[in-house]
Amino acid sequence: MIHLVAHLYRRIMRRGRLIGLTALSAVPAVVYPIVISSDVDGVGREELYQAIITGAGYTFAIAALVIAGATLREERDGGTLPYIYMRPYSRFYLAVASTLAGIGAAVTLGLIAWGLSVLTGLIVGAGLSITGPAVALFVPAAVGYAAIFVPLGYLFSRSLLIGLGYVLVGETILAFVIPGLAQLSIWRISMSIYGGIQELGTEALQGLGPITPGAGGGVAKLAVVLAIGVGLLTWALRTRDAL
Repeated sequence: MIHLVAHLYRRIMRRGRLIGLTALSAVPAVVYPIVISSDVDGVGREELYQAIITGAGYTFAIAALVIAGATLREERDGGTLPYIYMRPYSRFYLAVASTLAGIGAAVTLGLIAWGLSVLTGLIVGAGLSITGPAVALFVPAAVGYAAIFVPLGYLFSRSLLIGLGYVLVGETILAFVIPGLAQLSIWRISMSIYGGIQELGTEALQGLGPITPGAGGGVAKLAVVLAIGVGLLTWALRTRDAL
């Protein structure tokens, strides 16, 4: 499995794409030192960082969509997927390997985005006690988004538009209008994990909506999302065999 995961990972992590998506993911890291003022105290720095990282961090969701959605889509569009099918892999095995590759790519972007926010935070005097716990936001979000966007990319040629609809309309608009939909938001689930590790400020809590902060509950929800994503992709791959 390692060889298949590595093949899929290398294919989607092209240098040009990585540079562009890193720039997109780094928006919070750029915004924070711009808006912070020198007279803000430690608590203010922490709350401002949380507000920006949870608010502007949706740009990472778009980057995760692009990178994870390409995991099998590029193989399919490039006509190389049949060569993978020729190998003695079960469809479940291929679904797991593809999901792991998508998660690996999304986590890589997430760690870069978080690392850049730590760096710019240190430049303006925000220590690791403020910026460090945010890794618990980016890594779970990478796992959750990859679990959704890898099968989405395989199933639909216009998966980017569908994914953007989920992120920009579903997560940022409808989830505020219809509180129940917040439970389906990967970003808010990841925020709840973040909030379970570090106490969130008022503005960040408002963005969390009706979801209660808690690492255990958030991880359990992500586990369900991951299982559904792998199951959906396994079904989709088997359906292709029947066509």
